[in-house]
Amino acid sequence: MVPIVSMVGRHNSGKTTLLTQVIPYLKRAGCKTAVIKHAAHGLNIENRSDSDRLYNSGADLVYASSPGMSLVYRRYDHEEELETIYSQVSPDYDLVICEGFKKAAVPKVEVLRAEISTKPMDLENVIARVADFNCGGDLPTFLLNQHEEVARFIISTFKPEDLY
Repeated sequence: MVPIVSMVGRHNSGKTTLLTQVIPYLKRAGCKTAVIKHAAHGLNIENRSDSDRLYNSGADLVYASSPGMSLVYRRYDHEEELETIYSQVSPDYDLVICEGFKKAAVPKVEVLRAEISTKPMDLENVIARVADFNCGGDLPTFLLNQHEEVARFIISTFKPEDLY
């Protein structure tokens, strides 16, 4: 089974920023990574491409394909469950990282920023924290600028035999 971990935290805590800085280290280590982002407040498609325009015109599915990349826009009458999305993407990757999905029963790395809140959220399955302050506790804790250390922690926790 492909390992899964979720980066969780309050709105604007720095989850996306952290991931954009950790993913290059995972890639250099040979880890083929898929990211599933939970957009709790909806998605904003701003008509920047033909694909966006086609989707915004009302198409139920737009599959945009080009050499080396594809995008899929799909309408649902419900929000897809993490388990469903995971089953669709996981077979082709070494690791699946989620952003969000606080309530999912998966291991979580909590991201904290002092200007947002210094109080950790009351969540199950938190295995580490990343913060811009000393948050103490028994869990492994990293500073927001320790991107490589966070990547190494993820690898050692989920794929130690294959990478690094």
